[in-house]
Amino acid sequence: MLRLIRIRNLALIRELEIEFSEGLNLLTGETGSGKSILVDSFGLLLGAKSSPDMIRSDCDAAVLEGLFEIAESGSVSRMLAESGFDLEDHSVLIRREISSAGRNRILINNHLASLSLLKSLGEKLGDIHGQQDQKSLLDLSSHLIWLDYFGGNDALVKEVQETYKKLREIAGQLDSRQTDEQERLRRIDVLQYQIDEIRCADPQPNEREELESERNIMTHREKVLALATEAYEVLYGGDLSILRELTRLERLLEALEHFDKNWFAHKESLREIRYRLEETAYAARDYAARTDFSPERLEQVHQRSYLLEKLMKKYGSSIAEILEYAKECSQELEELLSHADSMARLSEQLKGVSDKYLACAERLSEKRRGDALRLEREIRREFAALAMERMEMRVRFHPRHEKETLGRLPGFYGLNGIDRVEFLIAPNKGEEIRPLARIASGGELSRLMLSIKSLCGSEEENKTLVFDEVDAGIGGRVAEAVGKRLREISEKNQVLCVTHLPQIAAFASNHFSVRKEIIGGRTETMVAHLGESERIHELSRMLGGEAITPATKRYASEMLQRSMRLAAKT
Repeated sequence: MLRLIRIRNLALIRELEIEFSEGLNLLTGETGSGKSILVDSFGLLLGAKSSPDMIRSDCDAAVLEGLFEIAESGSVSRMLAESGFDLEDHSVLIRREISSAGRNRILINNHLASLSLLKSLGEKLGDIHGQQDQKSLLDLSSHLIWLDYFGGNDALVKEVQETYKKLREIAGQLDSRQTDEQERLRRIDVLQYQIDEIRCADPQPNEREELESERNIMTHREKVLALATEAYEVLYGGDLSILRELTRLERLLEALEHFDKNWFAHKESLREIRYRLEETAYAARDYAARTDFSPERLEQVHQRSYLLEKLMKKYGSSIAEILEYAKECSQELEELLSHADSMARLSEQLKGVSDKYLACAERLSEKRRGDALRLEREIRREFAALAMERMEMRVRFHPRHEKETLGRLPGFYGLNGIDRVEFLIAPNKGEEIRPLARIASGGELSRLMLSIKSLCGSEEENKTLVFDEVDAGIGGRVAEAVGKRLREISEKNQVLCVTHLPQIAAFASNHFSVRKEIIGGRTETMVAHLGESERIHELSRMLGGEAITPATKRYASEMLQRSMRLAAKT
């Protein structure tokens, strides 16, 4: 339930704070006073998309805050706990900051949150019902959604949807593998040739680098031999070689050790150096004997390098990529060779999942037919409460066209099951039942939408329901019936309603007046909570315009008292 909303720098609102309470909260005011801005503000708190155009002119940012009271063990509390948000006093504070520079922020209980989380949370905190909802009643696809909502079929619908998605996935795999047989055989030949070419060459990891090193050595063999010989002479062969001088140094250290034992460690370190230098000297001496400098070997290296470069141009920029390509080709070849087995396996899977889908969809369809009968019975009571006693509504299930197919699947299979339903009405008894789009007026759609909303109810305690334009096309006795029904709905859920009709406004538990004022040369939207005398004045204005007479005020007072008596009987 929305306890408080605070708005700053949004459209015509400079700064505004409104406290709401339980029951029916009515917003009234002249056309253009800013009532729709308040509805839009509530939508933003529930996760609607924002736009810099919403920001008050000459301002850099708009800020909205909403304080909601929630049930301790409700789904909102569970969702917040699962998302890591702390709860304080069974309430949640939502803050949205809309910046002209695009630096928008969402905070839930003073912690940053994503728009997707806010949308999920908003679905449980409140609903906004306006003319768009009324228009959705004319869309046949929405009728099935309303019926499932009424029947509480979420779990069954979810199971059907998940099975259908799996069904489409398998059908897609079958379609993608149903290639032309000649094309399949041609692809097998290409893959087999490429795999054989790579396997015949048998490239090895790091082979290209090793060949390059060997070719470089053989190409500069004279220089390499000369350098190796000179290295041996420096280390060992010459009269002043390093190892000869090292021997002399060792003798000096032994003499020093005779007088000072601390020189022992230095002598041992020198011995380790000698071993390393001797290894290097012997390697340089034996280098020529270990290295093959034959022209035949050089030609082999050239040919092998050329072969590897040829493979790299065709199959990858490195040996590793060539080997990976060969692996992928082998896998594809195996799939193509086992094409028949794969198709048979997928076809069997398709049949199994199709049987599961049909069984689940049939259960859902049977449940829906029972829900439809119950909806028809209960909607009659709603019609009577809204002064539509003569109206009849039927839920029609359209026949399935079982011979039609959609690819590999029957044509009547769908994401939401195998049913196509339509709401039909007859405005008066004895008239033909017809589709809503062909017969319902704007006022009838408003009341029909209100009836369906009240029947669907809400799983959340004290959820906030916002009704905008619910009074379209109605008046008089019908408007009074709508007001009474809104008051009844507000016994279970908090209701915020925008109306232009005094017959509805008279049923308010809390009445707010929305008006525009010019302050400092600029237009601002203001909201005031009305006491009893102020309510009578506002109802008089709604009844008779700006010229309020004593007679109008008496009528407004009588209307208010009558509405309170009717509300007390609910």
